[in-house]
Amino acid sequence: MFSNGVLISNDILIFAVMIALTAFALLAERKWKWAATLSSLGICVFGALLLQSVYVLPTSSGAYDIVFSYVTPLAIPMVLLGANIKRIIKETGRTFLLFHIACIGAVIGSIVAGLLFKNHPYLANDIAGYVAMEVGVCTGGMANQAAMARTFDVSSDIVGAAGLGGCLVAVLFLVVIGALPNLKFFKKNFKHPYMDEVEQMQIENKEEEEKKQPLTAVGFGKLFAFGIGVYGMASVISEVISSLPLPDLLIQLLGNVYLLMTVITVIGATVFPKFAESLQFGQEIGMFMLLMYMVAVGTGATIIDVLKAAPIAVLVEVVIILFILAVTLIVGRLFHMNLEEMLICVNASYGGPQTAVAYTTAKGWSKLSVPGLLIGIYGMIIGNVLGILVGNLFL
Repeated sequence: MFSNGVLISNDILIFAVMIALTAFALLAERKWKWAATLSSLGICVFGALLLQSVYVLPTSSGAYDIVFSYVTPLAIPMVLLGANIKRIIKETGRTFLLFHIACIGAVIGSIVAGLLFKNHPYLANDIAGYVAMEVGVCTGGMANQAAMARTFDVSSDIVGAAGLGGCLVAVLFLVVIGALPNLKFFKKNFKHPYMDEVEQMQIENKEEEEKKQPLTAVGFGKLFAFGIGVYGMASVISEVISSLPLPDLLIQLLGNVYLLMTVITVIGATVFPKFAESLQFGQEIGMFMLLMYMVAVGTGATIIDVLKAAPIAVLVEVVIILFILAVTLIVGRLFHMNLEEMLICVNASYGGPQTAVAYTTAKGWSKLSVPGLLIGIYGMIIGNVLGILVGNLFL
C-alpha cells in the first residue's frame, strides 16, 4: 500500500492533494472561527506538515519542484497587477526602514544564540559558521544559508541539521505569524489599518462581485499569457545580466528574477492601466497559487525527524525568531507603526520574498505585496554581508 515509505508518491496525485488542501483552507477560513484565526495560510502549512508527518505525503517530489519553479513565479505578476507606482514609493519607505529593525533582531538573536551554545559539543567546532548561516537565513533565506556554509566551511552534518531544524521552525513560524494579527491582544494594542480596510472591503465586495464579469476562457488565457510572458521576459533578462562581467552584488540584485518580474509588472500596470484592469481575477488566482507554495513549504520535514536529528538547531531557530519578533514589535509600537507593516517585515526577514508575498496576499493586504517582495529581495542581498560580519565575531 505504501510506496517509498508514503501513502501517496505519484506526482500527479500529490499535486491533486496540494490543490485540494489549498481549496479546503480557503473554504475553512470563511466557514469556521478557528480556521479564521489560524488563517488559510496557516491551514495550508500546518496541514501539509501533518500529512507529511503521518506519511501521507513525501518530503520531496516533482510536484513540489513544479510549484517552486513555475507556479510560484507565475503567481507574482498576477497578484501585482493592481500595483500603483506612486503608492509603492510612498508606502515602501516606512516598511524599508522597519525591515532593518527586523534584521537587527535577527543579528542580536543570532549573537545571543551563539553565546549560549558556543560550548555545546555539537556546535562548538562550527559555531562561527553556524551563526553566520543563521544570520544569513534569517535576513535573506536559504540561498544565503548555503553561501555562509560554503564561506565558513561548515561540516555537512551541521548544515543538514540546520536545514532540517529550519524547515520545521519555518513551518511553525508561518502558522504563528498567520494567526498573530487575529488575536485580540494585537488588535487592541497595535494600529492595523490594512486589516480594517480588508473588513470594510469584504462588506463592499459583496456588491462588487455582483458587478464583476465572470471569468471567461479568453480572460483566463489573457491572464496566464501575461503571467507567463512576464516570467519569461524576466528569465531572459536575468540570464543576460548574469552573463555580464559585473560584480556579484550587482548580478544578485539586477539579475534577480523576482525583482525583474516586479519591475516589469509594475511598469506594465502603470503605463497600461486599462489593460491591467481587464485582467480580472489575477489576485484570486495568484493567491491560490501562492497558497499552494505554502503547502509545498509545509512538507519540508516531519516533526519526528527534526526532533531526532536537530533538536539544538530547532532551539537556536526559536531563540532567533523570538528576538526578531520582540525587537520589531517593540520598536514598531514605540514609533506607532502599523501591525501589518511589522509582521510583513518579520515575514520577509525570516521567510524571504516569496513567503512575504504569499502572506500579504493571503491576508488581503495587497498594498503591502510589492513592499514585502522588495524588502525580501533586499534581505537576500544584505544577508551574506551581515552573516560574514557576525560570523567573524566567533572566530
